[in-house]
Amino acid sequence: MQTDLGRIKWQDVALTVALLFFGLAGTRFAARLQGAENLDVLAYLLIAVAASGLLFRSVRPLWTVAVTTVSIAVYLALHYPFGPILMSGVAAMYAVAVYAGIELAAACALLYALVILPWWNDSVTSWITWSAGWILLPVAAGVLMRLRRKSVVDTRERAVISERLRLAQEVHDVVGHGLSVIAMQAGVALYVLDKDPAKARASLEAIRDTSKEALDGLRSELDTLRGSAPLTPAISLADVPALAARMREAGLDVSVEVDELELPDHYQLAVYRIVQESLTNVLRHSSPGVTASVKVYAVRGELVVQVTDTGSPGQFTEGHGITGMRSRAEALGGTLEVDGSHGFVVTARIPLPS
Repeated sequence: MQTDLGRIKWQDVALTVALLFFGLAGTRFAARLQGAENLDVLAYLLIAVAASGLLFRSVRPLWTVAVTTVSIAVYLALHYPFGPILMSGVAAMYAVAVYAGIELAAACALLYALVILPWWNDSVTSWITWSAGWILLPVAAGVLMRLRRKSVVDTRERAVISERLRLAQEVHDVVGHGLSVIAMQAGVALYVLDKDPAKARASLEAIRDTSKEALDGLRSELDTLRGSAPLTPAISLADVPALAARMREAGLDVSVEVDELELPDHYQLAVYRIVQESLTNVLRHSSPGVTASVKVYAVRGELVVQVTDTGSPGQFTEGHGITGMRSRAEALGGTLEVDGSHGFVVTARIPLPS
């Protein structure tokens, strides 16, 4: 109970105060209009209890319905005049539809209507009309509000999932590339350790630099996930030559042709990651002596990213790397094709931003 009291919203308190004021002040005028006698203390107490039930509408909606319905039933059973106390019933029906679900709301609406029926002095048709306006409409409004809130939550959840998938793809690209280069450089260092210490030293230095870069990239993505990412320079097309240089140090001969293009940061990041993943795949799967080329250019309103290698033709299985590259291209309205019939060719076509 203490926990529930701590969860009561200020809106619930405000609504309760408004209904309490309206009920206590308005019932006297309603009694006069209906030619009833002056209300006694018990009538005002029941009005206050019915309004007070709304305090728990967001934490215990069924309590709200129970307290309000019983208060109204006792009020009508004592033949007090119809009046503002019924507004507490309207608010209770709306609350149970919003906070408790459609099935419970329908059951509560039916129960509340039947509670009113024995004290209804008019025709059954009039009672049905009154029930539709004072019970069903609030329930319908509450159901619509509940569905709207659920839609908003679903949209937010989809956005969170999408962002997590994006971060996972970034981590895959950063760490996967780094580990592939490190593995290749380690192999080179072990091979030349006794024959060429200078070459082994260069490979170890490359391992150090690559691991530092990969760790920095991983740390940056984790900081982004935590919401505390520091400002870092954005990856751009200008970083592609440095990427190719690291590949050459790892033993893969890469040529680069990148046109000077004015592109938004997220376009440049997508292109860089596509090139990075493509070259990482070549480094990971190709045999010695294979070369690769990178071309990035614009033609007829499209940005074309093409990475080819001279490996042997063969079948390939699309894994997370290719799927991630295709997702990056499609996120910008483009396409990505992979062809293994003549070496291995990755071609992304992305519409240029207007």
